[in-house]
Amino acid sequence: MRKISFSLIAAVLFLLGSQISITTSSATAEGFKDVKSSDWFYSSVASLVQRGIVNGFSDGTFKPKQTVTRAELIKMAVTALKLDVAERKEGQSWYVPYVEAAKTAGVYTTKDFAAGWDKPITRLETARIAVRAVDRSLRDAKDTELMYEATKRGLITGVANGELGKDESSTRAQAVVIIDRVLQALAGQTLKMDKRAASYAEVELRGTNMETMWGGKMNDLPQKHSLYTSITGTFEQILIIDLEDSESPYRSWATTVKKINGVETNKDYLVAFKIVLENTKVTPKGFFYFNNLASAPHFMDAYIPLNKEKPSPFGQKKYILQDTLNKITTWDLQVISKDKLSDFKKSNMALLYFTLTNGKDIDLAPKGKIFGK
Repeated sequence: MRKISFSLIAAVLFLLGSQISITTSSATAEGFKDVKSSDWFYSSVASLVQRGIVNGFSDGTFKPKQTVTRAELIKMAVTALKLDVAERKEGQSWYVPYVEAAKTAGVYTTKDFAAGWDKPITRLETARIAVRAVDRSLRDAKDTELMYEATKRGLITGVANGELGKDESSTRAQAVVIIDRVLQALAGQTLKMDKRAASYAEVELRGTNMETMWGGKMNDLPQKHSLYTSITGTFEQILIIDLEDSESPYRSWATTVKKINGVETNKDYLVAFKIVLENTKVTPKGFFYFNNLASAPHFMDAYIPLNKEKPSPFGQKKYILQDTLNKITTWDLQVISKDKLSDFKKSNMALLYFTLTNGKDIDLAPKGKIFGK
């Protein structure tokens, strides 16, 4: 019986050791069979191993591609932040003291998840913990804001093509890099921002990537404006694309862009306005394009040539018929040169507005200014 009991205990300890691993003071990143100095996560592994925050497995591996459980990520964060951890009570799971420490510090909340501790943690769940760790004022923020802050601050970068991958599971390599960035941010270092990921996250939060791309700010979206006596327009999104940068967010939506004069452009900024047009009155034979009602004085109209084999998500400009009550969604495309934008940034003149046919202006930012008062 004693031999069987001892074997069972040894097996349990081995499994636990494989799951959370055992820290050894002599562990180094070079000591792992599956970690090379050329790996993108190498320096973070080296840093966190040296600090005793993470370690490898009994077989000499680090398993960088293995997913991280919610419990394991919480332990990493708590250890990195040097939070007070109570002793584990008899019968408690190994992670409970770490969860309680994270909860007390405001890094974790039961709204994040209250069960499934052995499940892989998602990138969104990781972003929540990372942002709360570096900024106490954001601990009650909504998910879209937390993801934007995580990308804007450089705590999290995008996956393929800069996509956020919010529901994807975090790997050990990704988790170690994120925890390392949290420590760097807390030490006052400025981290490199993944512009594409931050743009996508800002669009999810605000409907525009203006702050990420231009450093400007505008009134909240959506915005509904009266365009004509019986036409309203609701601005739902404003996307900014650097046509000179093949890696710019949404660039694949605009592979070829031409100005209204027919000249192709690949040096300017493309600004795409997503607008919902709606008529409130029936007018027989009446129809309007957005351009018939408003113009952007400091921009130039643009369009994307029709490509039936690979149509752009921006599509073609649509008009609204007024022979019955209708509602349509269309994109209005405008371009502005980088030199002109630079001049507006320096002088802070009114930029983001449309002038209606009746002479009135629609301000999409306070007094049309996006770079300050």
